[in-house]
Amino acid sequence: MQIRRYNTEDFETILRMEQAYLDSPWSEKVLLETLRNPDTVMLVAEDDNGNAVGYGSFSKVIDEAHINNICVDNYARRKGVGCMILRELEHEATEKKCKEMLLEVAVDNLGAIGLYKKFGYSRLYIRPKYYGGVKDAVVMSKKITNYDII
Repeated sequence: MQIRRYNTEDFETILRMEQAYLDSPWSEKVLLETLRNPDTVMLVAEDDNGNAVGYGSFSKVIDEAHINNICVDNYARRKGVGCMILRELEHEATEKKCKEMLLEVAVDNLGAIGLYKKFGYSRLYIRPKYYGGVKDAVVMSKKITNYDII
């Protein structure tokens, strides 16, 4: 398993995972716009056969890295892929001189909340009806430095 930068050949796989696994998936247009943004970092988890099995991204805003999404294909879950993606996103954020990571996660996504807590993220507050105007999100953050990365 390796984590690498996104390339255009990954687009269809990422779009498929986005639509299959996320409560509020991005449209093709929004995903393309995000990928074209020079302040966005998109990473892909690739298995030993060269298949994209997960991805994660953040957008830099001043000195903050806002995690857009982390998504792992069903068959690759519970194998440390999400941890690898998050660890590398944090590393990339420190390289870009970010001081804090921010994210929203669905209140019922206990697996993801557990992952973020394991990495030292703190719950800030609840953002009501964040996902599709229906589901609440937990807003979490973590201060980062070059020495904080697990």
